[in-house]
Amino acid sequence: MKIVRTDELEKLLRFAPDASGRTAGDRLTLTLLDVLQIVGEGRISPRPEDTQEARRIKRPARKSSGDPAGYWDLVQGPYWVTFNEEVRIPEGCSLILEPHRDLMKNGLWHPTLVIRDWSEVSGILLLVAARGVRMMENAPLSTGIIIQSKE
Repeated sequence: MKIVRTDELEKLLRFAPDASGRTAGDRLTLTLLDVLQIVGEGRISPRPEDTQEARRIKRPARKSSGDPAGYWDLVQGPYWVTFNEEVRIPEGCSLILEPHRDLMKNGLWHPTLVIRDWSEVSGILLLVAARGVRMMENAPLSTGIIIQSKE
């Protein structure tokens, strides 16, 4: 198994405001684009026709005068968040995505994912702890490494 190096990562990251600032130490940093609040009840069934996603509503970012980016005031609970970036994952490779350290230090969490095809990523579940958080647009959300499993 081989980790894809930092200089190669910049070629795989798309739509980043500054790709060079998002790759360091053989790791990618993915940032926050949008927040959707999970507000409805979902339904999971062994029969696909009876399965239904929970209802989500988009939360608009609020801008303060003088701030270049907006922010979200998130209270405790689950959210569906999306990324600014897309990652082109080379054949024979997997992206391992984990919460950015700033999330965990502030009582937020998302699951660790192993991704082979970015087109299957529509966002990620973000859990906010009891104290809540103020998150800015473009805030670091996830950190990832790309590993090559085939030589």
